[in-house]
Amino acid sequence: MNKLQRYIITAAITAIVVFLIWYFGNIVKYVLVSAVLSWIGKPLVDVLCRIRIRDRVFPKWLAATVTLVAMWGISTALMWVFIPLVVSKINALSGYNFAEFVNAFSDSIRQAEIYLHDRFAIDLTSGGKSLTEVLRERSAEMLTPSIIGIGSLLDTLTAFVIGAFSVSFITFFFMKENDLFDEGVIILFPRKYEPNVRRALVSSVTLLSRYFIGILIESTIKLLVISVCLYILGLSVSDALIIALISAVLNVIPYIGPLIGAVAGIIIGIVGSSGTDAYALMWQMAVVFALFQLIDNIILQPYIYSSSVRAHPLEIFLVILLAGSIAGVTGMLLAIPAYTVLRVFAKEFFNNLRVVQKLTEHI
Repeated sequence: MNKLQRYIITAAITAIVVFLIWYFGNIVKYVLVSAVLSWIGKPLVDVLCRIRIRDRVFPKWLAATVTLVAMWGISTALMWVFIPLVVSKINALSGYNFAEFVNAFSDSIRQAEIYLHDRFAIDLTSGGKSLTEVLRERSAEMLTPSIIGIGSLLDTLTAFVIGAFSVSFITFFFMKENDLFDEGVIILFPRKYEPNVRRALVSSVTLLSRYFIGILIESTIKLLVISVCLYILGLSVSDALIIALISAVLNVIPYIGPLIGAVAGIIIGIVGSSGTDAYALMWQMAVVFALFQLIDNIILQPYIYSSSVRAHPLEIFLVILLAGSIAGVTGMLLAIPAYTVLRVFAKEFFNNLRVVQKLTEHI
């Protein structure tokens, strides 16, 4: 078999594998999510397995079960606390007159409109209406409650139950048997490449475990700090927790997520704080988000995004931008994990290339 035939066969097999991954996308998602959860839970499993009870080692299956129950317990507790708050806030926002929100900033909007027109000849009017009038009209369409059919709700609930059970089942066996996920990946490669694949998997799991655990720590810190600071500013406990939760969840989207979370949080804070100076509250909340982001950028993110995956911050930033332009928010979420795995495998299989040597020199 000559080289051309080998290349054709390799390309054909690769195309088939890619098609199967696309066709069975939901199953692949379950497996990948389970793998990530097993990596996050692995430290607890290892700690439990070192416990001895009457000279007997803590069983691996029991350690995996305890870890899985702990994960579900934490998730359930968070949902128990936050879901009622989210529902109540959605109901409050759906009945809010956003024209009042625009009126609170009408003077500032008008001043900005005049400045842009006089300074740069930029006309923000639309159909003879000022920017304030346009925003006031558009605000009436915001957060219009939509009717969700019973059938759609049942479909969503069924999909959630199936997904939760599938992920839990797969995660249990990934934590119980360390090599189960690795073996599933290794069989996709020729036998002669097995040592390379094993080394790449070990490095990938180590780097990604640090990354995901770091993300959880960062989001938890943000949830606590932001909620306390907003409560000190005078927001209610429920509003402070909701805004902090939104910020913590969106914080997993590198760079752009914190900005979206801050804007959404400021809007929710102003809407829920009737009777207070909306303009002053907006700037106070903006200062809180800016200060935390400054701390996050200087201390937390360099460790999580750079040290944990052993890549330069500029390198990570460019990868996130590229992934975002290709696949939007989903691409930005998956950019760092996917790039980390690609770098590790590239080091094992293409280390003779100079660009690969440069990108992977710190792994």
